Amino acid sequence: MDKALISIMLLYYLLIIALMFYMFKKRTKAIKNKEVKFSHFKAYQGSTPEYLVVIQNHFNNQFQIPIIFFIVTSLIVALNKVSLFAVVLASLFLISRLIHTYIHLGSNKPLIRAMAYFVGVIIVAIQWSLLLI
Repeated sequence: MDKALISIMLLYYLLIIALMFYMFKKRTKAIKNKEVKFSHFKAYQGSTPEYLVVIQNHFNNQFQIPIIFFIVTSLIVALNKVSLFAVVLASLFLISRLIHTYIHLGSNKPLIRAMAYFVGVIIVAIQWSLLLI
């Protein structure tokens, strides 16, 4: 079961890396299309196309509640609290993040996106409660 939980963490890490490459691709395109200058990324001053702001914000979002997910999931493994329920919760968290990504980089409807985000927050809270049991 430990390997299953660690595999879910790895899959989420791979999603973050994919988002990083996607953001790089979008930034490169913006530079080639002369929507921004390369120097724009030095201090992020000046006008930024909305689609770049969205991907940048989404990428930065991966270092908020997801960091707490990595911490609590690592603690679950380290403290030998891994169970089928813990694996299911981690899987659901990953799914909530995939849905959040799909919404944020797609239709970007804030209310639906917020719901997907808060599902992840609730899952992480339940994970923390597993450590207390």
